[in-house]
Amino acid sequence: MMKRIGFAVLCMLLILSSCTTVKQEGLFNPGTYTGSAEGMNGPVTVEIKVDKDSILNVAVTKHQETAGLSDNALKFVPREIVKEQSLDVDTVSGATVVSQAIIDATAEALAKAGATPEKLKAVAKAAEANAIASAQPMKPGVYYGEAYGKWPKDSNEGGRFLSPKVIKPIKVEVTVDEKKILNIAVLSCDDTPGFKESAINQVPKAIVDYQSIGVDAVSGSTLTSMGILAATTQALEQAGADLLAFNAKQPKVNASVEYTTEVVVVGAGASGTAAALAAVERGAKVIVVEKTGQVGGMGGLSTGFIGVGSEQAKKAGSTKTVQDVFKEMMDYTSWTANSSLVKAILEKSGSTADWLQAHGYKMTLQKGSYTHDTGKGNAKIQTLYDKYIIPGGGQLLLQTRAEELIMDGNKVVGVKALKSDGTKVTVRAASVVIATGGFGGNKEMLKKYTHSDNYYLSGNSSNEGDGINMALGAGAGLSPEISPHLSEFAASTTLDFNSYFMKYMNYGGLLQVNMEGKRFMDEGICASQPLAKGASAIRTAGSFFVVFDQATLDTLETKGYPGIVGAEKTAELMKSIGWRSRAIVPFTTIKMEMQQALDASVAFKADSFQELEKAAGFAQGEFTSTMSRYLAAVDQKKDEEFYKDPIWLTPIAKGPYYALRMEPAIFGTIGGIRINERIEALNEQNKVIPGLYVAGQDGGGMYGYPYYEIVGVTQGYAYNSGRIAGENASSFAGTR
Repeated sequence: MMKRIGFAVLCMLLILSSCTTVKQEGLFNPGTYTGSAEGMNGPVTVEIKVDKDSILNVAVTKHQETAGLSDNALKFVPREIVKEQSLDVDTVSGATVVSQAIIDATAEALAKAGATPEKLKAVAKAAEANAIASAQPMKPGVYYGEAYGKWPKDSNEGGRFLSPKVIKPIKVEVTVDEKKILNIAVLSCDDTPGFKESAINQVPKAIVDYQSIGVDAVSGSTLTSMGILAATTQALEQAGADLLAFNAKQPKVNASVEYTTEVVVVGAGASGTAAALAAVERGAKVIVVEKTGQVGGMGGLSTGFIGVGSEQAKKAGSTKTVQDVFKEMMDYTSWTANSSLVKAILEKSGSTADWLQAHGYKMTLQKGSYTHDTGKGNAKIQTLYDKYIIPGGGQLLLQTRAEELIMDGNKVVGVKALKSDGTKVTVRAASVVIATGGFGGNKEMLKKYTHSDNYYLSGNSSNEGDGINMALGAGAGLSPEISPHLSEFAASTTLDFNSYFMKYMNYGGLLQVNMEGKRFMDEGICASQPLAKGASAIRTAGSFFVVFDQATLDTLETKGYPGIVGAEKTAELMKSIGWRSRAIVPFTTIKMEMQQALDASVAFKADSFQELEKAAGFAQGEFTSTMSRYLAAVDQKKDEEFYKDPIWLTPIAKGPYYALRMEPAIFGTIGGIRINERIEALNEQNKVIPGLYVAGQDGGGMYGYPYYEIVGVTQGYAYNSGRIAGENASSFAGTR
């Protein structure tokens, strides 16, 4: 948990309300007041009750937050405010946004009640003096609790990542006596394999060790951690526990540890693991520093891997050569990519595919293709540590966040890091490989380097640009082609579309308009070329609306897109454009999802285009004009505006009509630190920074914009750049 202060919000509100506040005796104006603030999924509204001297109650009366993940924040923050008689309370780890929204909404309500920072300090001081030290006893026994974690109720997405197709809540068993939590067992958890285990292994133990449900979530497994905490809280409530007595902040230790090695790798995803394996196999002493609680990173979620000329590709009939693919990629990027780097990656890719298979990877390959499917899940990457890296003398430091590179003049000679328990870590090494996965989880960096933070992140939120920032601090330069790694499916920055069918609403060529209500693209390319051209077009609009009628919604629920374009055309499109099978099934939960979107003002519904224009906030007359032109195109089966294939001219015939707001979704980022074909970091003058290598999504030069239409480039770049970096880092360390 982290401490947050609500006084600044209160002070600002008091300036606005000072002219209307009625002065009465006492600290507050007795009564009931409401306040609102923006949470993760929309406004959070609270109702407070005060008498003249104290805050009697704080209750969250309205919110759109995700069940399970926000439960503890919704329970604890209001209670803490009342207990402490203060806005200076802890936020809940893993739910800081909704926690802060509750604090800010309460500050707004207190301002209406005549509160000032000085008055709140007086109230808090009195509460502290009257605090009762002992907690109420629990009823000894065994209790059970349930809550959803990574995958929410009715999600259809988990099955793609090795979870069951039907997601059930996390179930815990909690044993207590009158005063203590004795044991916690996670009985079942349907969250993503390879990611859930660190939370299952660590969170229950931490709760028992610290006698607190205020312990930190495990980085990289935050949603599972929050589900376990919420389920445990539910069980403790059944036992009659005083929850506030079991909500202490997890203490940090004041310790330090130092290591000396030859190669230190920062990041245990695909590129970092490949670097570590390559270095170990060349005889180097290696330490891997990983900020989350498990290995794998995006390598556990992605499957495609380019391996030009691999033995498997040759046997499958692929005749593509490095020269063929090199020309294709450089032509696609108009030679804005680093040609030497692209060539080096492609030349290495076939042998790297063979190398990974020799280390246990089970790859499949379509006939005639050179893109290998590695399969989802972290097990294959964990195996590299269990069977090769650690037995080869490597060390793995989990939950250890690298923060700074150690310099000796212009040379990089190690890393300073911090463990999640507060231990300071120093690793001195002859060479450093940075492989932290880009900065998709860092809104400030997204805004700075991609000129927008208006994205939904479907990748790892723990990829926050740590490696890029460390390299910049060591004098490295940036590559010119930094951009978001766009997903083919759009999403919402307010609600969770990604776990349901709603993310496919831009995938069927339906009408799309910008925030003014104007068309901005040929919507058909969101189906025919979604990853490159469709996603890039959506990015130009930022937020946009998908527009359709009730008949379309009804058809999607029962038949999916085949009900709109027809079964014969669907079969043809699956062959010609690779229309994804998972996106053309019946959208069985789409009406439930639509109601959630309507409730959160992410979607709007009206009986006429004029009413819909007003409800959605489109420019006056713009949307109705757009609809007139579009309906004419539908009738004529000819799009004169953006020349869309008539197959995607879906009728919008009879109300009610819907406008659904969506935003671009990203896997993360591409481009970063300037590197050469040896994966060595370069400064602004293109000079090598001795001892520093930057691999995977932290290293720039592999891409132009938009993203390649070749499947498997990102993972291919990750493994190959990591392998090259590990080989060269070990050579630099003198262990060749």
